[in-house]
Amino acid sequence: MSSKPSKTAKERTLTDAQGREFPVKVLHTEIVEKDAAVKKAMECALKLQERIINDKQKLIGFIESYLNDAAKRNGLEWKGNALLISFDEKYRVELRYREKIQFGIELQLAKQKIDECIRVWSVDSNDNLKAIINEAFQVDKRGQLARYRIFALRRYKIKDPIWKEAMELIDKAIMVTSTKQYISFAVRDDAGNYNKIVLNFSTL
Repeated sequence: MSSKPSKTAKERTLTDAQGREFPVKVLHTEIVEKDAAVKKAMECALKLQERIINDKQKLIGFIESYLNDAAKRNGLEWKGNALLISFDEKYRVELRYREKIQFGIELQLAKQKIDECIRVWSVDSNDNLKAIINEAFQVDKRGQLARYRIFALRRYKIKDPIWKEAMELIDKAIMVTSTKQYISFAVRDDAGNYNKIVLNFSTL
């Protein structure tokens, strides 16, 4: 009775950036050890990042649950940011929401109407207001508009109907594309100053 040939262990290999496999035995020991150290550290780092992301959502959940319950007791729904401080004032938790805003094509139409206003006002228009308007529609090095400058135009109480139409177009142009949650924690020291606990949650 013939015996089956025993299975040989698969030869260990490493794959380079071009997708080529190399047997470990032909590689320098330093290369193999460095590869193992990097991958071990990365595995730990990725697991830690995943845990931080999950814990961040848990922490936000704790605060949102409290805020929603507090609002419901008053027949309301919680909206907006919050700053909470413990009874002994030692701990502080801040929850903030930041909306990412983009402008639609209505903004360009609004600019045309504003330009029309400037032409009509050219005789007695305020040069300072012209400068503010022109600056509001300038883009930065990344080709982005400064939102706060656009929003600032809506503060001016100008009765011109064309100006009012332009402001309505700006309102229509505003599009909230996403909302990001930020949560931070701080502990008060003996001097009464709140020192943030560094968790770098904002980037996750």
